[in-house]
Amino acid sequence: MARSTANIFAAAAILSLSALANAAPLVARGTPSTNAYTNTSGIVSNPSAPAAVSTPISTPISAPVAPAAPYNSQGQPIATVYPDFTSQYNSKTGAVDFHTSTGLVSRSTSNGGADITTLVTFTLDAQYASNQCQLVFDLNAPGSSVSGSSKAQLFTSLAPATADSSSWPSGNLRNQNLGAIDVVAHGRATWQQGSGPGATADGFFPCSAITGQIYGGEIVPQGDNVQISWPAGQDGVKILVW
Repeated sequence: MARSTANIFAAAAILSLSALANAAPLVARGTPSTNAYTNTSGIVSNPSAPAAVSTPISTPISAPVAPAAPYNSQGQPIATVYPDFTSQYNSKTGAVDFHTSTGLVSRSTSNGGADITTLVTFTLDAQYASNQCQLVFDLNAPGSSVSGSSKAQLFTSLAPATADSSSWPSGNLRNQNLGAIDVVAHGRATWQQGSGPGATADGFFPCSAITGQIYGGEIVPQGDNVQISWPAGQDGVKILVW
């Protein structure tokens, strides 16, 4: 499969970032608390929080097409959307640490199978339904770091995390593999497109696939030893709107 670089959106799942499922719908996980989907990191260039709903994502994802040119005249995305929630999942115990301040993707030969993945939850305002979106993964903020293989895989989630849990059955609810990323310190990860029905080229997909809905994803370590860390809502997986 081809490897793309630079001007992609390489995330994302998330989580997810986060990132597109055309096979299985995304549904709400149980009954969220009254403030479960309050946008806390949100849209950088549009500070109003999107209204999230639990309608399943059922729109088929056609072959993604990168926009012919950026949406605005400055060659920049019109919005940058960070996850509303970033959570950590322990693959050994099934525990979820909900709404953490740090994204973490970790695996080592000495951790006894206690790999850590990051779960992300996105909402995207319906005003972007006619735009193209791009899932990317950046490591530029102070406090971000990467070591080991520098590789991760991106998945969609059947439902996003909504609360802390100590074990299964909450878990991560992993769904489709979107592809793999090679994470770059002080830069943007390169994207290797997956072969599943939700895989995208360079992270591009029609924003209409997720606008007005809750979108969940997962970022998973790849390789025997890898650690990737970033401040949630400031770096890591995000969605660019073109």
